[in-house]
Amino acid sequence: MAVIATTNKLKEVLSKGQEPHLMTGEQYKESLRDGRRVIDAEGNLISDVTTHPALKRGIDNLAKVYDSQFDPETRDITTFINPEDGKRYSTGWLVPTTKEDLKHRREMLRLSTYHTFGVFGRPNDYGSMMAMGFLSIIDKIEKENPDYAENVRKFVEFSQKHNVMSADLIPDVQTDKNLPPSEKKGTLRVVEELPDGVILCGAKPCGSVGVQGHFATVSTATSPNLDPDAALWCAVPINSPGLTLVLREPTTSPDSNFEDHPIDSFGEELDNMMIFDHVFIPREYIFSLRNTKLLGLYRESCALCHWHILARLMYRSEIFVGAAQTIVDILGTDSFQGVRDLVSEVISYSASLKAHILAAEEEAELWNGVLVPSTEFITAGRLQSIIHYPRVMHILRDLSGQGLISRFTSKVWENPEIGPILEDYLPGAGVSAREKNKFFNFLWDLSCGSHATRVALFENTNSTNAPVVQSELYRSYSRSEAVDYIRQYLNLPDSRQKIKRLYAHDLK
Repeated sequence: MAVIATTNKLKEVLSKGQEPHLMTGEQYKESLRDGRRVIDAEGNLISDVTTHPALKRGIDNLAKVYDSQFDPETRDITTFINPEDGKRYSTGWLVPTTKEDLKHRREMLRLSTYHTFGVFGRPNDYGSMMAMGFLSIIDKIEKENPDYAENVRKFVEFSQKHNVMSADLIPDVQTDKNLPPSEKKGTLRVVEELPDGVILCGAKPCGSVGVQGHFATVSTATSPNLDPDAALWCAVPINSPGLTLVLREPTTSPDSNFEDHPIDSFGEELDNMMIFDHVFIPREYIFSLRNTKLLGLYRESCALCHWHILARLMYRSEIFVGAAQTIVDILGTDSFQGVRDLVSEVISYSASLKAHILAAEEEAELWNGVLVPSTEFITAGRLQSIIHYPRVMHILRDLSGQGLISRFTSKVWENPEIGPILEDYLPGAGVSAREKNKFFNFLWDLSCGSHATRVALFENTNSTNAPVVQSELYRSYSRSEAVDYIRQYLNLPDSRQKIKRLYAHDLK
């Protein structure tokens, strides 16, 4: 059984380490050698994901974050001490119950974002967010089946004890929108129920970091029109028999070096489609089954996911500010007012995201014992992050001028004839020509290359795109108090019925 194989593999790996609930980078890589079935972009079966050219560098990059749990300089950020047993656990599985917990988790997120420059939308500490989202609405799951609620609690406890990395799977596969849900063959659904679990067939798309993780948490919260057999929340071991992960084409080269590609040379999170061919899911990993009342609870169940996404973008925006100012410094363009104005736009973007995060944490509320940042501020911040992201990318490119075009590889710089000429002709302000070239290689990876384009597409559609977020903001942002004040001040007729329809969630 996959659940037994996964559990035994993690226990085996952890038993060889110095901490019972933490893995080093090497232990993490060993934990991925668990028999998972992965097909690469060439159509070939991968024998070892940790050594495959398309995956190795990205896995190595995530392994370094695991190693930071043991580094004296970072371990108090990446781990926490459980007061119940005095043991260290990954901050990624710290259930936030106080504002200090949220801050601790955000410090961990800052570390993972700066480590990957934010191009890993699903870093090590993200995977717990959906499971903790289930915890935050566990009263609704409890009403369906107390056993399922207990499964959620036990999964969080298990993942915390085993330093698990998890992917999340929510959307259905893209297909003809004219087809009714019951006729879409790719829709993941229960095809058989057994006393000890269920059998699943279908698929889930865009499994970011799925190949590099141990589990995937599955939810159908964005699909309110599904039939009961497709209404399913559960956890899926990545090495489950019958589960195949199919990789998209890589956007980074396994042969790139640091000087030519300062970001891309560390790999990427390689998205995949997960195909379920009669995959058995043990009952202990089922969190909801055929409960159509839970369909549509996307905003509630993913509130912590959205906080994590926005906070990562906030830290990424700080990197954008640093990149913009470094362009100005290296090119010596600080005296141009137009240049200053463009940098100020990037600063404003960053400050806006930070303001939304801090306000959301200040207005956080306890949902079933889990402290959840204000969904109103998070939704507003997410809209800002999506709408203005393309503009920030354009500004970075605009500020760079020909710097992003006149880039040359390290082999060209090492050419005894050409290298010295480039060094004489292309110096920067306070940096050599080759140092300036390396910086613009960095800018290329950050804002222009294939990987950067993939990341931009990801940020645009990650957890729904701008029109959906905008609609949600209109529906959910409370303004009834201000409307009442204006109407009372002007002695206008009461619009309470309309307000009730608009803000039903506020008037529960």
